[in-house]
Amino acid sequence: MKKIIFLSIVTLLLFSKSYSQVNEFDLQNSIYIKAKTYNDPSVAINALYKMIALQPENVFLKDSLMREYLTLSQWAPSYMISREILAMQPTNMFALEISCISLQNLGLKQQALDQYESLYLKTDRIDVLYTISFLQFELKNYNESLTNLDILINNNETEKMSVSVSKSDNSVQEVLIRAQLNYLKGLIFLEQKNLEEANKFFNKALMISPDFQNAIDRLSAK
Repeated sequence: MKKIIFLSIVTLLLFSKSYSQVNEFDLQNSIYIKAKTYNDPSVAINALYKMIALQPENVFLKDSLMREYLTLSQWAPSYMISREILAMQPTNMFALEISCISLQNLGLKQQALDQYESLYLKTDRIDVLYTISFLQFELKNYNESLTNLDILINNNETEKMSVSVSKSDNSVQEVLIRAQLNYLKGLIFLEQKNLEEANKFFNKALMISPDFQNAIDRLSAK
């Protein structure tokens, strides 16, 4: 009889604990929803942490937390959470892309390049290859960058694509991507002290986008 009573008490305590956790989760979820309605990211993040503590294997919650940090441009937690998600879901391409973007914004260019190359192998996306070629240029991997720039220039999909580029005055200009690709080739040849080839590609960039200010500035500086 005592054994039955003991088991009943244990069962009751376990049920009570489980019920309490469910109530706490529902409460935090309600707070999270309200915080999103009121555009209060700090409260939303706090509620997500509490829900994750109750359900640590819930990928959806971690994805929501990652997106909150992404919106706030908080790259370190965005990166760390993306890696946790990838450990649980290796084929999650959104988490992999956030890992890439976060590393790039943290200034970890080589690590970002490695991640972007992984993303490109899995997605074959033009915009990813463009970022790879740009990072290779920044890392002075000029031959690899030139190879990828040529692949992009000869890809039919880039014919009408546009890209936003930063100008010397920190403003942004939208140009056709093939203009930017030729401009980057010009910069590489400029770094290699080949002024003739550099100017050739700066001029090619202007033929594609005649108002491309960066190319105009480069040609004016010679």
